[in-house]
Amino acid sequence: MEGYDPTKVYFRCDTCEFIFMENPDLFPVTCPQCGSENVSRT
Repeated sequence: MEGYDPTKVYFRCDTCEFIFMENPDLFPVTCPQCGSENVSRT
């Protein structure tokens, strides 16, 4: 799988429903689209 970063997981923004990959060790995880911290792992 080219371009896959094993340190990142998928998150879904509960505010704008944007799905993105981010490192779960970062805190807080924020949505890159709307900036909300209201995200959950998918």
